[in-house]
Amino acid sequence: MEQANEALAPASQDQVSALTKMVQQLLREREINQDPDDPYVTRRIYVTALTAYLELIDALTSIEEYFCNSPNTEEESKIAIHSCHKNSLMNYNPPSERICIKRDEEG
Repeated sequence: MEQANEALAPASQDQVSALTKMVQQLLREREINQDPDDPYVTRRIYVTALTAYLELIDALTSIEEYFCNSPNTEEESKIAIHSCHKNSLMNYNPPSERICIKRDEEG
């Protein structure tokens, strides 16, 4: 019985040492991936694939080819962009008239 335990002991010691190495490696990787304390260092934003709304694709068919070099005229582009729904959740409060008048008087 003792011989069986002695035969298993080296294997379990090897396993323990292997697991210890793995844990140490994971801890090192975790330390590398931690956020820096410097507030001026930011992470890069991951690349995200964006898809256009179906209404926009229907109104501006060339958007799927290449958006920046649109063959449409400026008027056609305006019509296509304004044919899509706007964000209804936006709540914009313009500045009061007094602030606008003060800025005009200062200038």
